[in-house]
Amino acid sequence: MVKRIIGGFFLLIILLWLLAPKQELYYLLEKELKKNDIIISNETIKDKWYGLEIIDADVYVKGAKMAEVSELDLNIFFLYNTLSVKNIHVNKAMEKVAPKSIEEIKIQYSIANPLNIEVSGKGSFGVLDGNVSLRDRHILIKFPVAKDIKSFKKFLKKDKTGEWKYETNY
Repeated sequence: MVKRIIGGFFLLIILLWLLAPKQELYYLLEKELKKNDIIISNETIKDKWYGLEIIDADVYVKGAKMAEVSELDLNIFFLYNTLSVKNIHVNKAMEKVAPKSIEEIKIQYSIANPLNIEVSGKGSFGVLDGNVSLRDRHILIKFPVAKDIKSFKKFLKKDKTGEWKYETNY
């Protein structure tokens, strides 16, 4: 009897996870971004069993087009969530303060380390590894293999090992 109750509970959790309205979560995210004048438009949304895929999105900030994103993949596994953004092309007007193109950015959140969000990526700037500390409200992004960083070098600092980094609090 106890085995059936426990099995039924886990089956219910799995079905809720698989059948959850993931598009509604995305629209909630869009609503929150709109409060900061960030709009994502012209996207195609595909609901997957375990997440959401967004294709060909345009990102606008305060009415100005900032970037085009070819693929955004959000995987929700409760204990381990990932967001992968591929092929970001920055608008020509923003190339003076941002990287020209970003091949991929991966953001990972795990229940094993609930107060930190890991960030990694690669693009025209080289490679980046970062960490967002939710408790300390601190962002640290390191560029261990820096290539073309001159457009946003003014926002970076060089540490003792000669590695470029971006550091801020929010």
